[in-house]
Amino acid sequence: MNRHYKPMLAQTADAPFNSKGWLFEIKWDGFRAISYIDRRLNIKSRNDKELKTNFPELEELKNLTRGVVLDGEIVVMRRGRPDFETLLERGKTTSPTDIEYMSRKYPATYVVFDILEKDRRTLINLPLIDRKMILKDSLNEGRHVLRSLFIEEQGKDYYRASVRRALEGIMAKRRDSPYEPGRRSGNWLKIKKVRSCDCVIFGYTVGEGSREETFGALILGLYEDDKPVYVGKVGTGFSEDDTPLLKKIFKGLEVRKETLHEVDVPQEIVWLKPKLVCEVAYQTVTKDEKLRMPRFRGLKADKTPHECTLDQVKRR
Repeated sequence: MNRHYKPMLAQTADAPFNSKGWLFEIKWDGFRAISYIDRRLNIKSRNDKELKTNFPELEELKNLTRGVVLDGEIVVMRRGRPDFETLLERGKTTSPTDIEYMSRKYPATYVVFDILEKDRRTLINLPLIDRKMILKDSLNEGRHVLRSLFIEEQGKDYYRASVRRALEGIMAKRRDSPYEPGRRSGNWLKIKKVRSCDCVIFGYTVGEGSREETFGALILGLYEDDKPVYVGKVGTGFSEDDTPLLKKIFKGLEVRKETLHEVDVPQEIVWLKPKLVCEVAYQTVTKDEKLRMPRFRGLKADKTPHECTLDQVKRR
């Protein structure tokens, strides 16, 4: 291999679109991984962690190609869709016996969408559509390795199809774009389905650093049979004006006694009377019904706290 590559990153688009100059493929909810395949195999994460130990089934790559550097996503599929929680569990497993067991029970799939090098010749300056053609000729598919399918021009229909299958969204990529290692580029765009719910604010964590004067994150809950249930915390999405304004509002609602039980956060919490409702965007809901990747969208005055029920986010 000629060099070590950092993954090219994507900017965010607000909505799907159609364009002759773009191609579209599924956005997989997994671990980004760049693979170096020659006499030896290395599979590196975004932070340069070696992944092949945790995913021994991907040793299959050595039988499917040689002398290449590939970019793709490792996913664990369950019931026809990526299961990120199971993937995380596999990534944290350290016992060789447990790794072997998990690889059989929850096998991973490596979905390859780009080729960066072949036979010691870097390909990153070639147009994406040319790299796609080289990838097709250079990598056979296997039991645990697939090439990412793509379509051209019709991004709106492809996005709608991905949402119907309960997938995370799609990627839009300029067909003539080079590969830009380590750069978050407008030549690649991620278009994700965004869910939202109305949550009750039960408290906040004490702020640190730039948020020392305001707060760190909001403690969120929803009601089930009139009993409040913890659904996570949100610490992103606030504007510069939001945090001091919210802190001012919180002053009149602070109480000494905890207002929500089973809140598993290590930071100090200031508890509030559950009087405020806020809208929160999130990516999905975990198995224990916590919001994954929540983002604050603003306070809501048109809904009472007891109208914010858990059935908004119940897994189906």
